[in-house]
Amino acid sequence: MAVHEDYFNATIERDFFHFMCGEMLGSGSFRDVYVFAHDPKWVVKIETGAQSFSNIREWDVWNDAEYIGEGATKWLAPCKSISPCGTVLIQRRTKPAKTYPKMIPTWMTDTKRANFGMIGSKFVAHDYGLHQIYRSGMSKRLSKVEWWDD
Repeated sequence: MAVHEDYFNATIERDFFHFMCGEMLGSGSFRDVYVFAHDPKWVVKIETGAQSFSNIREWDVWNDAEYIGEGATKWLAPCKSISPCGTVLIQRRTKPAKTYPKMIPTWMTDTKRANFGMIGSKFVAHDYGLHQIYRSGMSKRLSKVEWWDD
């Protein structure tokens, strides 16, 4: 029976992955990112590292920003859905930014250019799992930013 269960589980996982995930867009320290196969305006982020919880942090930040209404959502790529354990997150897809603002909210601390992009004409973070919200709150205060690349 165990062989059958292993085959069954592996088949469902593989089939579901190919059903949900299109082209791979990138890979980071903690996650792989794919085009959402059913709507290319969205991406699927899959946690690859143990105990990184980046998807959960982004989901929490997005939901807190929507609830607080302090204008923080204008800086964030929206999150649409998260799996029960937080391993899979569906988030709005961005396009590469050509220019970057001189100031961003103080709680945004991971200022790698690749973590930001555009949704239409709106500049947003699409990777905001690392932040200082727990220390500084979701303030509207802006600070000068030093952008960096790999």
